[in-house]
Amino acid sequence: MRRVELVVLLVALAGACGRSDPPRLKVTALPPDTQASTRPTGADARFQLRNIGGLPLALDGVVSACGCAATSRLPEALASGASAVLGVRCRAPLGVPAVRELRLRSSDPGNPETPLRVTLAGVGAGPDPATLYFGYVALGAEEAREVVVPVATPAAVSALAHAEFTIDTLPPRADGANRVRVRFTPRVPGITRATLDLGASGGPLPVTGVGYDRVMAFPAELRIPRATGAAGLPSIALVAAAGGRLALGRIDYPPGISGELRTVIPGKQARLVLRGRGGADVAPGAAIRIHADATGEPLLTIPVVGSGDPTAPPA
Repeated sequence: MRRVELVVLLVALAGACGRSDPPRLKVTALPPDTQASTRPTGADARFQLRNIGGLPLALDGVVSACGCAATSRLPEALASGASAVLGVRCRAPLGVPAVRELRLRSSDPGNPETPLRVTLAGVGAGPDPATLYFGYVALGAEEAREVVVPVATPAAVSALAHAEFTIDTLPPRADGANRVRVRFTPRVPGITRATLDLGASGGPLPVTGVGYDRVMAFPAELRIPRATGAAGLPSIALVAAAGGRLALGRIDYPPGISGELRTVIPGKQARLVLRGRGGADVAPGAAIRIHADATGEPLLTIPVVGSGDPTAPPA
């Protein structure tokens, strides 16, 4: 064989061997100057995917991580030497930094699942939710809500101010977030507030619940309108609890407020139409007290607060 023919044959064989190399995936996180900026609630990241092998590389999909998912379409395959960019968006964890790891599945025989790591700064130093509202709960019944907190140790979680609320410390979630369970078991009808103290790192968590027995009031607390003061009071709907009958007697009003009870559905629903005079200032402890008869303890107490009170609940 002549020398020239031998060189051509060797070159051809080398090319054939190169084309038979298996696919190989190389992942590169794009540098900061081309990476999307961190958002207040999380971060966007981009990764370059390149096939540095000799055969086409099949891309089978992205396995999402907690709070993370792909934001761009993944090509079905990459030819030898070809590349693509994959976008990822992650939700920031509560309170502490974290690393989320997605996994990219491909036909790379040496690495069928390639990790895609995103580093996140913690956000939201306070509890989630920032306030806790239980709504209307029958006396003796119980409702529970879960709260994610930046600190959840027995030393950091103090007792609540009212016996109607109790706290259970729960195991951390799968993503490492700390949490507690708050239970509301009303013992008296009406609105109850307390504050869950999470310590210096977590801060206070306002907690509100409304207990009811034979009658429910909507709203459970009367807030004096800022614009009109006591002269522009809303009316209060009074509804019999399930299976009960609405039977109301004496109603006591605080100074500056009066009312008229109007029947909407006999034995089931009534409306307390309120009238007032003067400004929005009210005395501490002011309340409308509704009795079932002329004597005895109130059937229901509806607190009256000034318009500037930020603790009025969404009831």
